[in-house]
Amino acid sequence: MPKVSIIVPVYNTESYLRKCLDSIINQTLKDIEIVCVNDGSTDSSADILAEYEKKDTRVKVVTRENGGLSAARNSGIQVASGDFIGFVDSDDYIDLDFYEKLYDAVTRNNCDIACATITRKRPNNQKYRVQYLEEKIYTELKDKLSICNIPKCCYVWNKIYRSEIVKNLLFTEGVFFEDVLWTPQILKQAHSMVTVPNIHYYYMVNSKSIVKSTQTKKKQQDSYNAKKSIIQFFDENGIELSKKERTLTKSISYIWKIPFIKVKEFENIETYYLLGLIPILKKTLKIPVIKDNTFFVWEPCSKSHSEVVPGYAKYLLDMGYHVSVLLNPARYKEGLFTRFSDENISYNKLTRTQTKNFFKNADLHKIKGVLVTTAGKICDCVHYDEAYDSFDKSLDKSKLFLVEHEVKPAVDAGLWREDIITLRQLNYKGAKATVVNPHYFGNVNITPKNTDIINFITIGAIQGKKKNNELIINAVKVLHEKGYRNFKVTVVGKGNLRGLPKDLRPYFNITGRLPFDKMYEEIEKADFMLTSYNEKQHKRYNTTGTSGNFQLVYGFLKPCIIVESFAPLNGFDNSNSILYKSDKEFVNAMERGINMSLEDYKILQDNLKVYVDNLYKTSEENLKRLINGR
Repeated sequence: MPKVSIIVPVYNTESYLRKCLDSIINQTLKDIEIVCVNDGSTDSSADILAEYEKKDTRVKVVTRENGGLSAARNSGIQVASGDFIGFVDSDDYIDLDFYEKLYDAVTRNNCDIACATITRKRPNNQKYRVQYLEEKIYTELKDKLSICNIPKCCYVWNKIYRSEIVKNLLFTEGVFFEDVLWTPQILKQAHSMVTVPNIHYYYMVNSKSIVKSTQTKKKQQDSYNAKKSIIQFFDENGIELSKKERTLTKSISYIWKIPFIKVKEFENIETYYLLGLIPILKKTLKIPVIKDNTFFVWEPCSKSHSEVVPGYAKYLLDMGYHVSVLLNPARYKEGLFTRFSDENISYNKLTRTQTKNFFKNADLHKIKGVLVTTAGKICDCVHYDEAYDSFDKSLDKSKLFLVEHEVKPAVDAGLWREDIITLRQLNYKGAKATVVNPHYFGNVNITPKNTDIINFITIGAIQGKKKNNELIINAVKVLHEKGYRNFKVTVVGKGNLRGLPKDLRPYFNITGRLPFDKMYEEIEKADFMLTSYNEKQHKRYNTTGTSGNFQLVYGFLKPCIIVESFAPLNGFDNSNSILYKSDKEFVNAMERGINMSLEDYKILQDNLKVYVDNLYKTSEENLKRLINGR
């Protein structure tokens, strides 16, 4: 077993590679292995590596497709067999006694890490990045970070590390500035570190290197994320950082390669600088509330589906979580939570873009989970793994939970997952799901049947081309002809009375689209929910999806009038609803509702409550099981 394994990632560095390898193979410490990882080089680097592999048996060449510096280092770590591991970038070089002195110091002092001076070399000058003038041992994390000049110098290659700790902490792949993410963590894992004087790692400033090349949006984003992780690391370990170190460059916009607008962030304040120097604007960032036991509920759809959010929040609150709701400001303003009261819920009024920016940049390893209540807004409803792309890599995938409102595309593609949440059981190709039905809207009034005017309510547009509207209009006409005058139909949605016969208009109250608080009031004043579904037009409500009307029926205990074929899957029967077999019997169902006694109506409500209570209990158990991974 060699004393030190030296990992050299190589990507298109033909101009520097020979000098780098010469400084390694001529080390005074002979018992080494040199793992060179050719990361898909397209220049002559591969030929140079083959030459050195033939020249020196200690050289091992690993060839892989281009995957970036982290992936190359990880490939080298996997094959490294030495007691200690060191890293040298292929455009740098080291003193000839570099590893002998590091190995001597680290073993003699029984440390996990030994580190050397870094000399940055430019064509016309050189400068120390870190310099050690004495051999000294450090065991406290704060001291190790300070002596390594972190966060300014999160370099991995001026050190050797005990192999066990390196193999337990691989580099994050697919990102730039991976050293910034890795080095503080490895220093924390190390029991002790020793500084070694009089040896140098020569860091060559290469304008063509991966990090020094043009700052693309990805590099800017990775730099921001990495530096933010440093701040979080220091905060978690109770170590102070200066204002300068806590100030992050968030983005840079260029004109002809000249920085035009630079955005910097400090403690939730964004400052915009013209030409990178002149402050011209300040903005306060909206940061969601996070506590020790936070579970996020995010509705990414800006217009639809927000009615499910209170119900899902309620389940999580009952499980003991602090719930942080992320919701479009307009939906919140419409009174979605006007009936909701709980000291352990936080409302974050953010646009979809603001929320996405937060999730892409936030350190999420401490949160308990994220429930996305419309999966189709962050993936294509088929490939659910795409949903993880909306979040920072710190989010444990087991903490992301998705709600799907239409399962047909995924089931048809054979990619449906049973861990996806649906609002009710499925009735399509035998597909199964995790049913969690959200029907809690807060402290609503459960009202008895009206005694004067019986109020039927329907949620949706009244438009002449919709067949179910004709069903309602024709039923009203028949009831009018039969002499009934003690009823009305409240329509919450778009529409007007112009297309209706004048004698029928008094029976309709078309409210238009209402905010949630006003819609809640209209439902409380109503007696029956009109659904008017049919198999041809509303098939998905009986197979692959569901209707929001059902959640309102459950939440407000409003018995519904529903066609018999749609009833069983949604928990309705003659004991809790008014069922009819076909369209021609629809008017008879409305007539039964008008003539129903107060006592019989109360029985419907009581039976409906039994079903709803069981539905809530089952849904809560399903969600608990899903969250707990059982």
